[in-house]
Amino acid sequence: MWEGLHQGFIDSSSEMAGLRGRLGAPPTLRTIAEWSSKFRWVERKDLKLTEDLESLHKKAQEIKQKKVGVIAEIFWEKLQVLKKQIKKGEGSTVDEIKKLWEMFRTEMGESLGKHELSIKEEEQKPPTAEEEELGLAIDETIKDFYGRKGKTKK
Repeated sequence: MWEGLHQGFIDSSSEMAGLRGRLGAPPTLRTIAEWSSKFRWVERKDLKLTEDLESLHKKAQEIKQKKVGVIAEIFWEKLQVLKKQIKKGEGSTVDEIKKLWEMFRTEMGESLGKHELSIKEEEQKPPTAEEEELGLAIDETIKDFYGRKGKTKK
């Protein structure tokens, strides 16, 4: 920035033009290193990044909680409507309720069926060269199969 001010940036603004005489020579790298140490620039930058990350995480959690609350409220209202329809003897479908229930469970992070899907990222690893080669061979076989199948239909 200092060098930029000396290279004509300062001339583009009349307000900054008065700073040219007061700035003096640009600081040396040693001076900048001393300032960095004295004013703990690296620590303060890391602390600011940590605070920003925590703030974003907190906001994301709040948004998720609000979203789950809205879905739960809609689900409850739809259940009440279905209950009234059943009491009146009206026929009703539960497809909409099922979809809401699935959406609610998904938002809560719960499974939709009797099985549970769990992916552990620490156990994930890229395929080996042999696995990569096998995958390419499988892809080619599939392409060949559907290519021949399409040609025989014509």
